[in-house]
Amino acid sequence: MTTFTLSTTQKNNPLLLCKGFTYTVDKTSDDKTYWKCEHARTLKCKGRAHTNYINTIMLYETDNHNHPGSAVSSEIRIFEEKIRGRAVHCNETTQTIIDNCLTNLSDATVARLPDFKHIKRNIQHHCAKNDLPKIPHDKTFDPIPDKLATTKGNSKFLQFDSGPGNDCLLIFSSVDQLQLLDNCEELLVDGTFKVTPTIFYQLYTMHVAYRNAVIPVVFALLPNKNQQTYQRLINELAELCPL
Repeated sequence: MTTFTLSTTQKNNPLLLCKGFTYTVDKTSDDKTYWKCEHARTLKCKGRAHTNYINTIMLYETDNHNHPGSAVSSEIRIFEEKIRGRAVHCNETTQTIIDNCLTNLSDATVARLPDFKHIKRNIQHHCAKNDLPKIPHDKTFDPIPDKLATTKGNSKFLQFDSGPGNDCLLIFSSVDQLQLLDNCEELLVDGTFKVTPTIFYQLYTMHVAYRNAVIPVVFALLPNKNQQTYQRLINELAELCPL
């Protein structure tokens, strides 16, 4: 199966990176996304790719490019996207953002990066757009702001908030994700501890099998791993997705 990476431009338009080539969206249908080489207009390149509608599976790819690909250029795009994302969405120092984004980059890519003074200026520019609240350090934190409780489309994302306290339970899911959960026949669950905020015990996730893909549908922050807590989670989800 062909592997690929999804990325975005500085204007947040989707990109598909595969085998050193970069594709932009040509058109979409109910079940597919059609991609064209980024040089389709400038170089008349006929490189094309098709993915399923949620962009998780490569359905078709042609190597009919009239120019060489560059794995280094693809790595640089991913690095720049990570820089933008962490600067806007994370409360980290400039150097921490750079250190995190440099992880696993090849020596050839590092050698091709812009001057680090330029990278730092870009980070500081994007950080100016970061109006996230400070990360809380105890469970008596203020109500979660709307920016973190809604999707980019301004639909509800924080589906349940038990309120502050030692037994605080938060459930995040979009309306579409809840619908997939409600209609699923296969459910996969996992508890993650490494990326969990320090005031919670674990991030508990649920995924469903849908159209030959596994899609995350629920993200729950739990105070512990007690049976009673899991039962609370199930009860709340049953309220959100009544049979």
